[in-house]
Amino acid sequence: MPKDASAIILVRDGKVLWAQRNPKLKFLGGWHAFPGGKTEKTDAEIEVKNCEDLQLQKFIVGAVREIFEEVGVLLVRNGDKLTKGQRASLHDDLISGRSSFKEILDHWKLWIDAEDFQYTGFWTTPQFSPVRFKTHFFIAECPAKQTPYAAITELENIEFILPKDALARWEKSEVLISPPVLIALQILATENTEKHREILLGKSQKFDGVIDYIELNPRLICFPLKTKTLPPATHTNCFIVGKKEFVVIDAASPELEEQAKLFDLIDEFIEKGFICKEIIVSHLHPDHFGGETALQNHLREKFGLEIPISTHKITAEDLRGKVEFQKFIEDEQVFNLKDELGISFEIKALHTPGHARGHLCFYYSELGFLLSSDNVVGTGSVVIASPEGNMTDYLQSLERMKNLPNLRFLAGSHGSAIFDAKGKIEEYISHRLEREKQILEAIEKGAKTPEEIRQIVYEGLDEKLFPLAFKSVLAHLAKIEADKNFASEFQYFTR
Repeated sequence: MPKDASAIILVRDGKVLWAQRNPKLKFLGGWHAFPGGKTEKTDAEIEVKNCEDLQLQKFIVGAVREIFEEVGVLLVRNGDKLTKGQRASLHDDLISGRSSFKEILDHWKLWIDAEDFQYTGFWTTPQFSPVRFKTHFFIAECPAKQTPYAAITELENIEFILPKDALARWEKSEVLISPPVLIALQILATENTEKHREILLGKSQKFDGVIDYIELNPRLICFPLKTKTLPPATHTNCFIVGKKEFVVIDAASPELEEQAKLFDLIDEFIEKGFICKEIIVSHLHPDHFGGETALQNHLREKFGLEIPISTHKITAEDLRGKVEFQKFIEDEQVFNLKDELGISFEIKALHTPGHARGHLCFYYSELGFLLSSDNVVGTGSVVIASPEGNMTDYLQSLERMKNLPNLRFLAGSHGSAIFDAKGKIEEYISHRLEREKQILEAIEKGAKTPEEIRQIVYEGLDEKLFPLAFKSVLAHLAKIEADKNFASEFQYFTR
């Protein structure tokens, strides 16, 4: 169930306040956002003048409290009597817990007035996210004498920016922006300021706050589809790369309702005259295929189109009898695509075995954006299990990915996109090497079987994950055996 949250679109002189979320945060770390956060129970204890809706009151209070906590701006009436130093002192009182927000307002005779806020509706975090919020957005004017700053570590690079300039940075894939922020910027960039609130609220109401897909940049869409994948993931990300000429990667869901949502978007593309060049399967695991043939048949029956399904030849062999492939994809094969303006660009397929023998990633070098499939993901961890998985190959693939020129962002098959692609890959490599070290230490302590090693190395793990941990131990043992020519008494571990 999504948690209630509030956010402020703070405006000044035609500009909006946005900031980069701390890259270390688990939820959308490194993404650009408006100040805001989770609504607290105590927010309902504070009265908002000129607002009879108790729920709306709570969301307004939450927004005011959060923006004060994060950027030090106090959106209250009678607040102009406070000096900069007094506001800083009150902020310290709130953050330290010496005073509640209600106590601060009451003591200093400050109050919140609903007339200072324009409600623009709510948006709900997509279902694929392990952390979900139903966020209520408000537009408010920044007080003239207050300057936002990084009041806590959650936000950095705080700035007022013209919406069109913010969009230009997104278009160049310099920043990652969540859909609600992108929608707001696109509407605020229009000239008719009197209609902004009405248009934003209307759009939220039209879609009931539901977000089906994420535009990571104008040439790349992430469309999470519900699949029978491994927990904690619940969805597999389908990627649509390009517009006037595009490919679809991992249209994986066999569920009709999920397929229908994807088909609707692709139908829009086709009806605009856009061309689907291929439907691609990244690798053989069951949460990565199952909807590609349905999409192929749909486009054939509705538009008379014959769109080939393609994959690496190893995957095609593994899926013989399950999926009929018309084309094979080679390592470093280039796909020539076009964006909505008809401008050509390229993505390159990379054969990156380890998680699976025929595993493919896709790299858009111009923007430094890697589609890492299942090699690196935003939710959960990657399982390396024989016979498909090979730890030596996997680490080599991670090294290859890490050293891609101009690498900045990545999006895996599960969870949200990652701001620091290289840092995330290095984290994966370090984690695997540390796990190998732990396994060697367990053997030195006398562990004789993979199960004994698993019990030592994965002590305290949820028992539901024991089978996956056991497979990981086997994969590491195979690598150790290959790398170090381990003594024969340990060779039976992986037989």
